[in-house]
Amino acid sequence: MNRRRFLGTAGAFAVMAVAPLTARSQGRPLRYADMHSHIGIRGAAEIRSELAGNGMLLVARKIVADSPVIRSVPGQGWRVGREATPAELSGYFEKTLQRMREQHQREGLVEVASAATLERLRGGSAPGIVLAAEGGDFLEGDLRRLEAARTAGLIHLQLVHYRVSELGDISTERPVHGGLTAFGREVIAACNRLGILVDVAHGTSALIEQALELAARPIVYSHGHMTSSEPHYTQNPVRARAIHKPLALAIARKGGVVGIWPLGSMYRSLDAYAGALVDAAEALGAAHVGVGTDLAGLPSSVIPGYAEFAALEEALVRRGIKAGDIENMLGGNYLRVLGRSLAG
Repeated sequence: MNRRRFLGTAGAFAVMAVAPLTARSQGRPLRYADMHSHIGIRGAAEIRSELAGNGMLLVARKIVADSPVIRSVPGQGWRVGREATPAELSGYFEKTLQRMREQHQREGLVEVASAATLERLRGGSAPGIVLAAEGGDFLEGDLRRLEAARTAGLIHLQLVHYRVSELGDISTERPVHGGLTAFGREVIAACNRLGILVDVAHGTSALIEQALELAARPIVYSHGHMTSSEPHYTQNPVRARAIHKPLALAIARKGGVVGIWPLGSMYRSLDAYAGALVDAAEALGAAHVGVGTDLAGLPSSVIPGYAEFAALEEALVRRGIKAGDIENMLGGNYLRVLGRSLAG
């Protein structure tokens, strides 16, 4: 799909209104949010019922921008399998975004593309979707593609994924750029201008530190875990994917949010994961912790579906966490930082 058709399709979807849910499909009040999800990536299952029936108010649905060229290598995690051909990744992104938006329209899901829409979503009866990209690979070095994606509704951009790209270095491969590239710096400035939330998950420590220096708005690390020692690309893929605690604290100081993932190999139970959220809140402040499930993207998870969110809330209650802090960690913090990004 060329850029003109891409923008035309975006305009058609921009008129989508907030549709009320029927009483039958409303399982519980909508109040939870997920900073990082691949819901629907493995099939055509209805998304709306999964969200609405389990209290999910807002989910960041990620397009894996480098998906055509990465593969899973036993014992090594995800690696680039081949070089991308010209316009391959941008074309893949546009086609995937179009399919996603068609599904959202069919199901009456609200796509949050402005501060006003986000505000209307709060306290409403319809679940919302954040159109997000896992990696800026689809830009292929061209800022005009970012502008086109924002016009189409993209409001959450994870800078890098599993491909050392035109934007910068990744945590699981040998650094090439010393953090961000010049283009990566331009992308962050453009995100601030366009109202796109910057996500530094999968980035090296240098990339994260530089993004913090450049960002004029709060940023997020949407999914992963914290470590007291600095991660290194030579470590196992899970360990290398962590964020160094001083950088997590820096994200918090700038008003951002760190999302903890529920990886099954790290946490034996949902209660153990609840403990990890509490530990993160003690380190960073409860106002700077969120949930990034990586739903359908993890090899094993203590949150395999959104039904677990209610049980997670109960686990935090049992640990004596204040109701307001629970509300923030399970959704409110992501809504706040997203609102800051969209405010203009």
